[in-house]
Amino acid sequence: MSRMKTVSKSLLAIFMIGAGTMHFVNPDFYLKIMPQYLSLHRELVYLSGLCEIVLGLLLFVPRFSRLAAWGIIALLIAVFPATIYV
Repeated sequence: MSRMKTVSKSLLAIFMIGAGTMHFVNPDFYLKIMPQYLSLHRELVYLSGLCEIVLGLLLFVPRFSRLAAWGIIALLIAVFPATIYV
C-alpha cells in the first residue's frame, strides 16, 4: 500500500474513533441535530457513535479494512439527514 494511502486510512480511522467517542462524551450536541421525525434520539446517537468507533478500529485491521470502508460509507449516508436537518 502506498504511503499516502496508509496515512489517509490512518487519519480517517482516528477521525472516526474520535467522532464516535464524542457521541458518548457530549451526546447533547448530537441530540440537537437529530431530525424530529426519528424516534429514540439518544439511542440512535449512541448507536451511531458505537458504529463510528468500531468501523474506525476495523480500518486498522487489514482483513476488515475494506468492509470497514464500505461501512463508513453506509454510515455517512445514514446520518446525512441529520446534516441536512442542521
